Amino acid sequence: MKADAIIEILNKADLVVSGDRIELEDRNPLNAALVKLEAALKDFNLDPRDGATQRLVDILEQDFVGQRFAPVASGGGKLHKGLHKGLHKGLHKGLHKGLHKGLFQGSPIEAAGTGFLWPEIEIPWKEIGLLCGFMQDFQWHTDFLDPPPPVEARMGEIADLHKKEAALKDAGEATRRQDILVEAGNDITAYMQPLGVSVAAQASATAAMFQTLILLGGFIGLHYKARFEAPRPSELDPNLKPFLPVPAHSSYPSNHALQSFLIAELFARTVPEHPGLPALYRAAWQVGVNREWAGLHIRSDTTAGRMLARRCMPVIERVMEDQMALVRAEWY
Repeated sequence: MKADAIIEILNKADLVVSGDRIELEDRNPLNAALVKLEAALKDFNLDPRDGATQRLVDILEQDFVGQRFAPVASGGGKLHKGLHKGLHKGLHKGLHKGLHKGLFQGSPIEAAGTGFLWPEIEIPWKEIGLLCGFMQDFQWHTDFLDPPPPVEARMGEIADLHKKEAALKDAGEATRRQDILVEAGNDITAYMQPLGVSVAAQASATAAMFQTLILLGGFIGLHYKARFEAPRPSELDPNLKPFLPVPAHSSYPSNHALQSFLIAELFARTVPEHPGLPALYRAAWQVGVNREWAGLHIRSDTTAGRMLARRCMPVIERVMEDQMALVRAEWY
């Protein structure tokens, strides 16, 4: 391989250390993500430029690429095999021991303010492809959520948010304020603690399943948000002062409620004997309600997220079969 070819490859990408891998990542994560998504969709005989699938591609492009789940190219890709082998040969031995010392499989991510360290996953392309492949079988993209209440009814719910806004300033709500900040980043600590998971026993398969559900829930929720375009509470009442920055996408349904109840519902189907299930459901509801306290959602958004999660369970169980088996093995 000529030197100028190696230089060209290196100039177009960044060297990334991920776990025990050394890889080149496209500096434009959107390009890499869309290539992977297109390949995943074609695996399931879907045209990534057709109809509802295009909407899902647009959602991924707008809301996931370049955020927390930015993709890392897996072995090969734009990285020439000869260069890949050379990089590993020269660097892998020196880094391997240090990278593994004190870490578990996957890139670690620490939840701000919780003291917990969870494995971070890459974008679950397989599960996204399966979800898209089941659109026609389950019609999850058309029939799973009723439209939001009329604007007048939504306006009537905002008085409760003003009460919560005032109460949130009290000294007694310091813990809630911290929880709201942590949960804003889709941290999974609120769901892991009811299961008795500690730093000593991190339940990595469960953590990975929960993070996958957060991403799939966001995927589904953003599809319905784009469909209904319900205004945020602060748009309906400019006198409302949200505790957190208001997301750019619309209000209905609450993605945090959807994601939280996807986690609770699927774990209940995966490990039905777990004694922490009642606490897990309470935690899921609390995460959703905390978004109301933050001034970002009204109660009808929260209940819609919970309802959508339950209606999605048949397709989610099909999509998550492999991960559910790993979680069962972890707890049994």
